[in-house]
Amino acid sequence: MAETKEYQVIVTNPAKFRFQDEILEYIERNFSWNRAEEVEVEILNLVKSLSFNPQRGAIEKSLAIKNNTLRFVLYQATRYFEIKVLYLIEEDKRFVFIIDFFPTRMNPSKIKSN
Repeated sequence: MAETKEYQVIVTNPAKFRFQDEILEYIERNFSWNRAEEVEVEILNLVKSLSFNPQRGAIEKSLAIKNNTLRFVLYQATRYFEIKVLYLIEEDKRFVFIIDFFPTRMNPSKIKSN
């Protein structure tokens, strides 16, 4: 059986700021304390899971970043709260760069500004 190598997942500063300033704030305002804590852990576990098979994410066709393919995995807590975890894969160094946590109900032009 072939051994799979783990990727290192790196959350960029803009993604960290969006997560801390917008996503967590929204979760804390709109969910019970216990559920907010569960949602936060579930999102972080989804991010960590990208260290194995990051190619599983769908390609984000609305954005192109030079020669890189932007991918995303979707986290859905409710039908009104979905987050796209946007990331790039650097195969040669085995890195996954999380570049944004994007609420799907937000205007897509705001992805580009982040």
